[in-house]
Amino acid sequence: MNDDLNLLYQVRKQQRRLICIPVLISTEGTDNFKIDYTSDVSVGGFLIQTGTPLKKGTILDIRFRLPGAIKLIEAKGEVVWSHEYKPGTEPKQDALPGMGVKFLELDEQSKKYLISYVENEKGSTEEDIFVE
Repeated sequence: MNDDLNLLYQVRKQQRRLICIPVLISTEGTDNFKIDYTSDVSVGGFLIQTGTPLKKGTILDIRFRLPGAIKLIEAKGEVVWSHEYKPGTEPKQDALPGMGVKFLELDEQSKKYLISYVENEKGSTEEDIFVE
């Protein structure tokens, strides 16, 4: 993991943005992608709401596109917490069914785009970030 990302993960106080977008995930080394949905995003990672979360420590290949973006963001991530859905019980607010995913690898352009998207209340357009 590069030093910039390592520093970002040390502080959980990262600004987050509520967002519901589809996310393609597969366990590392497989091509069996499944679709789940994220409910928030930060430069460090996101929450994936799912009734079938993967185990803590699972390494993932991730693909997603932020609203208004053309570029598909591809990243490697790790499940850092996991809460299973238990039928017949009401989920606690701090333990919704799903999993927290931390980005392990994220290219520089994608990282800049995420920073801009999260910090900007209205989001940003791809032109704002991907000007060569």
